[in-house]
Amino acid sequence: MIKELMLQSIVFKDRLALIKRKDNLYNSLICKDEIHKYQIDSFNRIWSNAIKNIPFYKMWKSEHNLPDSINSLEDLTKFPVLTKKDIQDNQDLIFLHLKKPRIISTGGSTGQPTNFPTSKNESELSYANHYLGRGWWDIKPLDKILLFWGHSHLFGLGARGRVNKYKRVLYDWIINTTRFSAYDMSLEALGKYSKKLQNYNPTMILGYTSSIHKISKYAQENSIDLSNTKTLRGVVVTSETVAQYDIDLIESVFKAPCIVEYGMAETGVIAYSKEKTNNIKVFWDSFLCQRDKEGELLISTLTDKLFPLINYSTGDIINSVDGSSILTISKIIGRRNDFITIFDKGGTKSIHSEFFTHVLKSIPMILNFRIKQRLDLSIEISYISRKAQSIDKLFFDEVKKEYKNIEFDQFLFKQVDDIPKTLSGKAKWVEVEKKN
Repeated sequence: MIKELMLQSIVFKDRLALIKRKDNLYNSLICKDEIHKYQIDSFNRIWSNAIKNIPFYKMWKSEHNLPDSINSLEDLTKFPVLTKKDIQDNQDLIFLHLKKPRIISTGGSTGQPTNFPTSKNESELSYANHYLGRGWWDIKPLDKILLFWGHSHLFGLGARGRVNKYKRVLYDWIINTTRFSAYDMSLEALGKYSKKLQNYNPTMILGYTSSIHKISKYAQENSIDLSNTKTLRGVVVTSETVAQYDIDLIESVFKAPCIVEYGMAETGVIAYSKEKTNNIKVFWDSFLCQRDKEGELLISTLTDKLFPLINYSTGDIINSVDGSSILTISKIIGRRNDFITIFDKGGTKSIHSEFFTHVLKSIPMILNFRIKQRLDLSIEISYISRKAQSIDKLFFDEVKKEYKNIEFDQFLFKQVDDIPKTLSGKAKWVEVEKKN
């Protein structure tokens, strides 16, 4: 055990050095032209290695007649979009040349899992990006963190699972982190969490947007003061989209900035809020970000990965004023497939589900909900409330402010006691049925 602690200390020193190098780079390259040149040079290095040493990209280059290098950022827009299905269909070409790589699996809650190879070096780089972004808010490694976490399934089963859990408790103690379960957001649990928060005084609170939203709304509706910490520098929301309603609620309850941490399991953290919530800065030395015509974010990784992602589809719709290389995201709207079809007097309209989630979040006493559009286009809204209530009128009154001619016959409301979460503890607010 002592040996492990010593190794942890050595690794931590290496991490601090990496964070410092990245911070120096960001302070030295501030001109967009310099950043773009850095990205082109980095991309060409990664791409050259990929087409020489990774069987998948040898095939990808040949199949799509791709160049050996790019001369401009616009050249990358001519590359095919890499999707999870491409990766699922070519697992042999991605994995067979690697010797016992670590594996990250994503997408199991919404479809067929997608496996990506990864390495210890990649996790170190992601850690450095995390604390580059957190450093913009004066949050440092080993600062006191309260974390809403929902990945206990990763511990494994049986004796091995118990050992991994105890190791996690020890490591959390070393890195000054306390975990609350994102699986249990019942009224009883929210009450316990609120009491602990009043006495814990963390530097940072981190969790799924849905978890932070629920405890914020619980505190607001029960007049619980969670702003009594002098140490809190920010409340970080991650893994789920955040609406302006969430931002206003969180900042009102905690009297601290709401900070967006944007990333994915297969990439690590991609971007972080800087100075204000909706000023989300891309880690441009690690990711070259672009958009397609529909506004979907496409990324190319610029660091050493076992399997680099080239023009990869994130599935997320974003807003940004940037052109060929996105350095700042002003809003992460949500998943590309989370659009709801509504009927109005003129026919049908496709509306991003964020509008409806905003309306439901604003209704008093609502703790959780799920919007499900069925194949016949009917929309079922299940909701958990702190009291028995019919929300039809409240919902329609708000919707009419934006869509006056909407036909409400397609909506069905159902108050329930429980709404299943994903395996990792996230709230699946929207589901659109698809044909098999």
